[in-house]
Amino acid sequence: MMTMYKCKNFNKTGKISLPSKWRSQFGLLPGKLADLRFDHDQIIIERANLESTHNKRLITENGSIHIPKELQQLLDITEEEEYCLYIDEKDKSFVLKIVSEN
Repeated sequence: MMTMYKCKNFNKTGKISLPSKWRSQFGLLPGKLADLRFDHDQIIIERANLESTHNKRLITENGSIHIPKELQQLLDITEEEEYCLYIDEKDKSFVLKIVSEN
């Protein structure tokens, strides 16, 4: 089961802050690699599997990660678009979803 953590506007740099409580639980510590994968109109952020071909990004010292441009384009993310960050404790991952205005 996923829990919504926070919703906010996407910034032009593509930087997302990951909450420290879950970063530690999920093994996403500063300097470690994370896999970012596009899956059904969302981005899954999880501990890197070095054998996977998913996008990989380093967790920064302050616990944030940059979403690559190609994933931003797949989700059709524009500057200042609203997103929500979910916590998936079962799969030990973060899930980023864009809030659609329907």
